[in-house]
Amino acid sequence: MFYTKIYSGVYGSSSDIIDGSTQRIKYKKKSSDIDTRPFYLMVIFPKDSENVAVQKGLFIFQNVGQFGVKTITTTLMQEFFSNEFKITLKCNTISPDLFIKKVIRQDNIKKLVMIKNIKSSDNSDNIGKGYGSEVREIGNFYFNEKMWSRLMDKIRYVAGGRYNLFEFEQVAYDNLKVIVDIGGRTRKINLHNLENLSIIEAIPDEIKMADGHPNLSMLLEHFTKVATEYLEEMVLHIR
Repeated sequence: MFYTKIYSGVYGSSSDIIDGSTQRIKYKKKSSDIDTRPFYLMVIFPKDSENVAVQKGLFIFQNVGQFGVKTITTTLMQEFFSNEFKITLKCNTISPDLFIKKVIRQDNIKKLVMIKNIKSSDNSDNIGKGYGSEVREIGNFYFNEKMWSRLMDKIRYVAGGRYNLFEFEQVAYDNLKVIVDIGGRTRKINLHNLENLSIIEAIPDEIKMADGHPNLSMLLEHFTKVATEYLEEMVLHIR
């Protein structure tokens, strides 16, 4: 594993920088000023085994609220590997099953949104991708252990293939979205599009220093453990 620090910020508009304690203006930011923030990127290379030649690794990007560098970094990396080495770099979620295990839990699931495509009896209506859809939402769940296990099996099945159907009360639905609470915010997850989603891991408060930035040695130690857990789920080992 190795890490790097990426500085990123925005510019193009002016603003007043205000002291949070006194509410007084400390600096008038010009449109050419860039408020840069440091973001850590950790790269993990799993080891080959006797039976598996590993062609996957892990990127762990640091976000600060809505700010981050994942999209621009992966885009530039893809361009670099393509232009310099003729290699295609794909950046997807670790695995659908691991994503579901980390993100969808019995204590945070709020709603299921089930969508069934409806075809018209008139063939001329079905020339395009579809004619219409029926949407059904259910919430206020109560699950015993057996019911929850059965539901999760169905959710994993749907997430395992783009065209896998979700069956509920003997009705087959073409698409399933799950609404969950993540960190106090409601998030809708399309289970047929997991490859473009990311797992979010909170940085423990004890790792953060007084200036709001993480203690590097503690950060590396923590996310080495996190990465090891992920790799064990993927039957891989950290290099």
